[in-house]
Amino acid sequence: MFKNEKATTVMYLILSLIMGLCIFACSIFATLKFTIFSPNFLSDTINSTSYYKDLCAELKDDLVNIGDASGLDKNFFDDFVDEVIVRKDVQYYVNDFYAGEKLKVNPSEFQKTLRTAIDKYINRKGLDRKTISDKAINGFIKEATDIYVSDIEITYFPQIQKSYLKYDTRLNILMAVTIAVIIAITLIFIFTNKWKHIAVRYIYYATASAGLLTLLLPIIVFLSGVIGKITIISRSLNDLYTACFNSMFYALIFIAATLVVISAFLWIIHNKMRRGVAN
Repeated sequence: MFKNEKATTVMYLILSLIMGLCIFACSIFATLKFTIFSPNFLSDTINSTSYYKDLCAELKDDLVNIGDASGLDKNFFDDFVDEVIVRKDVQYYVNDFYAGEKLKVNPSEFQKTLRTAIDKYINRKGLDRKTISDKAINGFIKEATDIYVSDIEITYFPQIQKSYLKYDTRLNILMAVTIAVIIAITLIFIFTNKWKHIAVRYIYYATASAGLLTLLLPIIVFLSGVIGKITIISRSLNDLYTACFNSMFYALIFIAATLVVISAFLWIIHNKMRRGVAN
């Protein structure tokens, strides 16, 4: 009888360990699904940071450099760099990313606005339009367009998109499998134990271990300072990637805290049920 009880205990501990690992894995999958694999997450992160403000400032600085070479005043770009157009084109770029479309920037509205701004500049300065060749204007617009497209494009997105398209469906399957295993093991604990407080105890082991594992990952990342070591030349992109990774690991901390709270409740319930049986 003792051997049977010992074997049963070992079996339940193994099942509890498997359940804990599945909860941990599901926490990782869920975090990925609702952060970097979610279109709303990226859009919300962009809007909650100074991304557009910094991007417009960088775009203006880059355009000023070619504007100087073309003889344009620096204040030409003060009113020209339109954040509304930038926001629209960035959002189109993000939408194409999640739709699996080829990542490209449509600069037509930018070019139209730039050409209008040049015409107004010529009139305001009283310049003779005949002395300015269309070839020079078109060349400037092409150069400015190349800079605009380059600034709007998000570095590493083509590579990230390949992984997203490859793993998005698989992520749903993995989440479904881990949830199914968690439910199955929970039912085994409940229906194979006459005393339900024993079932609660092993479920507690699983949730507690999963909570600690989930919490350990972001702690290691934050203490290592690896996120702060992200270096991208563009300040706007550097801050964006940093904000995305921080949000992802903060989400893991929230999930870990939730699991710890659930574990605490399970332990309280276990003790109450055990005392009830003893009495």
